[in-house]
Amino acid sequence: MKVVIYTVGIAFLLWISGSLYRRRKRGKRVICVVENNCTGCRRCVGRCSRRVLETAENGTGCVVVKYPDRCTACGHCTDTCRFNALKLIRRT
Repeated sequence: MKVVIYTVGIAFLLWISGSLYRRRKRGKRVICVVENNCTGCRRCVGRCSRRVLETAENGTGCVVVKYPDRCTACGHCTDTCRFNALKLIRRT
């Protein structure tokens, strides 16, 4: 029984520390779309686990940052983009 309690406690501490790390990292950077490079392939939209990116409704098919406050600056979307249409920039 003690092993289960210790395991749950350690998992909880790891979850909390990861959350704090993501919050601190997010405070420094935010995702930005370079519209000239975006082809509308939507690979980045599918890769984003926080659902920050969506397709623009203006008919161009480009991706837009719909919820920048949800972005954790993990970089998964920038790694997925083949056209260098996404960049992590420093918040101002």
